[in-house]
Amino acid sequence: MERGPYPGSKNMSGGAVFSLPTREILPEFWQDAPVERALIDQQYWLLTETSAVKLGFASTDLGGPPYNKFSVMRATFDRWYAAKAVGAGADLWTSCKAEGLFMDGNRVQGVYASGRENGLISADLVILAQGVNPILAEKAGLMKKPKAQNCSLYVKEMIYLPAEIINERFLVSPGQGAVIGLIGDNNAGLIGTGSIYTFNEHVTINTGASVAMLTEKKVNPGMLLARLKQHPLVEPLLRGGTTVEYLAHMIPEGGYNAVPELVFNGLMITGDAAGLVNGTHGLSLAMYSGRFAAEAALEALAKGDYSKKGLRPYVEKLQNSFVLKDLQDNRKVPGWYNANPTLFKDYIRLLNQAALQASIVYPVSRREKRRLILKEILAARPVRKLVIDAFNAIRVVR
Repeated sequence: MERGPYPGSKNMSGGAVFSLPTREILPEFWQDAPVERALIDQQYWLLTETSAVKLGFASTDLGGPPYNKFSVMRATFDRWYAAKAVGAGADLWTSCKAEGLFMDGNRVQGVYASGRENGLISADLVILAQGVNPILAEKAGLMKKPKAQNCSLYVKEMIYLPAEIINERFLVSPGQGAVIGLIGDNNAGLIGTGSIYTFNEHVTINTGASVAMLTEKKVNPGMLLARLKQHPLVEPLLRGGTTVEYLAHMIPEGGYNAVPELVFNGLMITGDAAGLVNGTHGLSLAMYSGRFAAEAALEALAKGDYSKKGLRPYVEKLQNSFVLKDLQDNRKVPGWYNANPTLFKDYIRLLNQAALQASIVYPVSRREKRRLILKEILAARPVRKLVIDAFNAIRVVR
């Protein structure tokens, strides 16, 4: 069931789909899927207001089968992906909004819908993939509303640029693309990240921050994006482009400790609604959770058991995969970020200042120059503080 006029009409993501999890479901999907560019260049820019330390890796080995990841537009990719499900026998109802879960005691036995299908739709099993705000489960008393500090709001613009200009500015060949992760001044020091993705004839730029922090600081996320577009190192990449779409989307970022209960009698919860998101794997966690939910549904169908116990294999599949293992290993990261809101900003500024001094030629020996740079670093961050921060980072990030 899709409340929009077509699958993907209500979806937003940074803009990439990974090859491995997708080809496990649909081998060689890139041959007919509406993918854009094969992303061969991954960069990270650690930004201050006027500079950036740039890290990255590029390889043409990533530009051929089986590829690594592609930039995709959800409005076209999701329609194609849904059509594969329809081709395999699924019924797709668009412009059909689920208004509430039909409960029989403590068991979910369908949904109330409006739009194309009005009224009660009975079902032995419901798989809820409603996004970061699982309103249906909240209404039914199965879940609590996500906490503001566990959610981030991102805004994104899609900007038209001719393909040859994109190739020149991002130093890629036709059909190949780059991704730039933005950290630091992309959102004026608030906790959050941003990114730039390349498509065939479009570039997207997004940035976001914690909902709790946006509320506390009374910051309009649209203003953060407008500010980022004017950054002296970002603006030349977008110059002359025409904005064709503006989007906003909230995502869960509470990590493992914010993952809710995933199975109930007659119900499984997947994707963003289950908090299964992290910045490394993108859509992959949601895709894997959907796959595991489908496998568990088939097992339940074969046994005729849609109870919470009967659906337990879904959770076990997640636990035995990298999905929950990765989230569990890094379960302390969100709390660490929230407890140290200026940590990234402080170190990014320090790193950029050190890089600036290293780039300037002084009439002193190289040994003396290194001593001066080290002295400046230690004046801003004493040795004891550096050691404590490094220890905490090693302890938290896995």
